[in-house]
Amino acid sequence: MDGGDRTRKIIAAQQRYTEVKARDQTLSLFVPEAFIRGIRHIGYKSNLEALAELVDNSIQAYSERIDLLFNFADRSASRPTQLAVVDDGHGMSSAMLRFAMMWGGTHRENDREGLGRFGYGLPCATVSMGRRFSIYSKVERGQIYVVTLDLDLLDNDAYRNIDGELEIPPACRADLPEFVSNALAQNHPGGWKSGTVVVIDKLDRLDWTTATGLRRNLVRHFGVAYHKLLRATALYIDGEKVRPIDPLFLSPSADLFALDEDRSHALDPVTLTVDGELGNARGSVTLRYAWLPPSFGAIDKNRDAIGINANPRFSILKHYHGIIFSRNGRIVDIHGRTPWTTFVNNDRYIRVEIEFSAGLDEAFGVTTAKQQISLSREMWDLLRAAGMPKAIEHLRQKVRSAKAKRTTASQSVVSVASRPSPSKPSATKPTAPMGVEVLIDRVVREFAPEVALDALLANILSRIRTDGAEHAANYDNLLREWASEMRARQATAGAGEPKMTMRKHGQSQRGRHGTT
Repeated sequence: MDGGDRTRKIIAAQQRYTEVKARDQTLSLFVPEAFIRGIRHIGYKSNLEALAELVDNSIQAYSERIDLLFNFADRSASRPTQLAVVDDGHGMSSAMLRFAMMWGGTHRENDREGLGRFGYGLPCATVSMGRRFSIYSKVERGQIYVVTLDLDLLDNDAYRNIDGELEIPPACRADLPEFVSNALAQNHPGGWKSGTVVVIDKLDRLDWTTATGLRRNLVRHFGVAYHKLLRATALYIDGEKVRPIDPLFLSPSADLFALDEDRSHALDPVTLTVDGELGNARGSVTLRYAWLPPSFGAIDKNRDAIGINANPRFSILKHYHGIIFSRNGRIVDIHGRTPWTTFVNNDRYIRVEIEFSAGLDEAFGVTTAKQQISLSREMWDLLRAAGMPKAIEHLRQKVRSAKAKRTTASQSVVSVASRPSPSKPSATKPTAPMGVEVLIDRVVREFAPEVALDALLANILSRIRTDGAEHAANYDNLLREWASEMRARQATAGAGEPKMTMRKHGQSQRGRHGTT
């Protein structure tokens, strides 16, 4: 088939498509079925951000308590079959429910006072996780009404009216699902006076395979994202209360602030008022700065926060690494790069937050889903003029100085511990100095354990061959004791200890790590 035939075939297919659509529906700006199918794949970073959209709506409805509930097909299931976000806010009228299901249906269009603006959050978030969602709501002294959108029925033309146009069915009276009713009875013993419940089922796009993983990540993510707003609204994930976590660790009432003796050190905050410098943008920006001791994320303060020595703070340092952007009190994004610097691993111990009001959304490039921002060049220039580059370098210097003092103190301890004690008889068997322990720990962290062990054994065998008979005998005894202990551990592996894999010396992971 030549190019002309291929083009004619494509044009003919387009003609057939437009004729069918013209008969089935009136022409509009978009094709509803294709739009809804496509919106599912536009994508949130994860389910955490999608569910945050629903929490935003509940907070903006002046809720005092929000519950995220999981429902399971049976008690043995680890993966939920339904999710529900339940609040005790002002609720919605039956007429408003139909608009709440629409993309762009909101009475708060372009509202800059709260967390939402466009009316896209609820429908986008729900269909990103499941193929059906229902909105139940009641106003004070009112009845419970519900509207439901099922994407499977949408594909079967169940939502077309007599004119062939897609139409959301009117809200109707309904009873809440049993798992929601049970939770409301427990959490609102005085009665559920008003509020909204969003139920998502036919869950086909959950990131986590178990409710445990989803719950754990939600508690941490929401604890940080809403740490400034949890004073007014209590938030629960499957019954577990979300505690605020300040990623700058400056709030005494927040979790992890007093985990141990280490504390965050703040610089003076800087507040800017933007009024005319960026066109029509109006609002305020507050810059918060802090630096942390280099031991802040560690359990043993004499060692780095690596592996099992990392305390619960370290995951916050790792995931909220860079400039943290907070819009109207809710964290929306983190940037690890600015026009003048890039944050590296050591910069986990410097903390920078930019809090801005929604009136500056355009200057900060806030996306519709509130997941990402893209600052304008003019906004970066204002931040530079406010001293942000100098503040970041000042924080880095504070951390470097603290690290240098820590290293000097550690070396002093090693030096003192390594000196022979004059009160001990010369015949006393010396113990390994602390310096050797530090060296071993450093090597094991820097190289794969198998590679480090191969190199150590090779050095010992070399010493046995070349050193004097006395030293060779000591090495020989040490290796025989080591081999005997390993065999004893292998023999007890069946009694509950982890089973070890035996292999010949030299058959470690050299294929991956190279020879030593």
